[in-house]
Amino acid sequence: MRYNNLKNIQGAVLISSFFCLIFVGCKDDDTAAAPSCLNEYDLSPLLSNYANKVILPRYVEFSSEYDVLYTAGQSFLSSPSSTSLASFQANYKSTYISWQSVNAFDFGPAEEVFLLNTFNNYPLNEGKAYADALEGKVDFSSPDEYNKGLPLLGYFLFGLAADDESTVDSFLANDKLVIYTQAVLDDMKTKLSQTVTGWQTYKSTFVNSTGTKDGESVSLLVNAFNKNYEFIKLNKIGVPSGVLSLGFTNPKEVEGFYSGLSLELVSAAVKSSRNLFVGEGTDGINGEGLDDILRSLNADKNGENLADVILQQYSEIETNIAKINGPLSTAVDQQKDEVIATYNSMTQQVIYIKSDMPSVMCIPITYVDNPSDSD
Repeated sequence: MRYNNLKNIQGAVLISSFFCLIFVGCKDDDTAAAPSCLNEYDLSPLLSNYANKVILPRYVEFSSEYDVLYTAGQSFLSSPSSTSLASFQANYKSTYISWQSVNAFDFGPAEEVFLLNTFNNYPLNEGKAYADALEGKVDFSSPDEYNKGLPLLGYFLFGLAADDESTVDSFLANDKLVIYTQAVLDDMKTKLSQTVTGWQTYKSTFVNSTGTKDGESVSLLVNAFNKNYEFIKLNKIGVPSGVLSLGFTNPKEVEGFYSGLSLELVSAAVKSSRNLFVGEGTDGINGEGLDDILRSLNADKNGENLADVILQQYSEIETNIAKINGPLSTAVDQQKDEVIATYNSMTQQVIYIKSDMPSVMCIPITYVDNPSDSD
């Protein structure tokens, strides 16, 4: 993902963040003095639960959700009307919310096909997307382009014209919009299918990789969990709120800007992150999770078990989100205090999950593309 106009701002925090990332993130004096590590912890049940009850089932559920969107999209593109548009829009919203349940798994098969970049590079480059559509450019192989995926569909379905009737007219009058939208739908469908198929075989590799070194499954999981959480904090809340731009808000930088879904997407993403932490499967049952590791290792934070501290912080974050009236693109200006409070509560969680938790497990944080853990 990109941080569009934030390169100068990020530079200001890069030096301090570099030291955070050398091993396990910024340290905190309240962390337990003697980490227990995972040398004698049996990771097999944990990895089996994540592979068989969490990750693959989430992908399967999302794939089914996307299939409905794909069908609705084809119906609209073959016969644009107010009715087919309404169905396409409704399925788009439910799919985008459902996407929040799988976007944390950016490793293994998903990383190989750049699934995250395919589905959710935002904010959209409107000018390039529209120009590419008119010029018939439908090559989406570059992961660094911002002219595709769910953000593109949001623009075409909700932001292309002044109202739904005008949107229908735009597609009726311009076959190139139809061709481009179909190509975007096909691109996502192909990459998602490859990811789901890949996980059918990769899950055994994932479960059997029971070491703790960089590149092994628990390390991939902890790093992906943290990277996704920081993306939620920085991109969904931090950038739009203006905390990184001297208080100047960036309403159009929210996720799901055109559809007005921004706040729902934040809420769904935080809930998904929490469920991932506790190893909750799609059946609603909490299996072996990262929280269980912390409890087994007696990880302590300020006299409480670290797992409980993390769960309490998730509750605080969710409480703060509930105080915001959507869409977030409006709230960043009209409810600044509530939005900043949400961001601050999310920042506190970074200490617990990126510093304290990996330190206790003796798992290094290895990703370096988000220098935001200390802002």
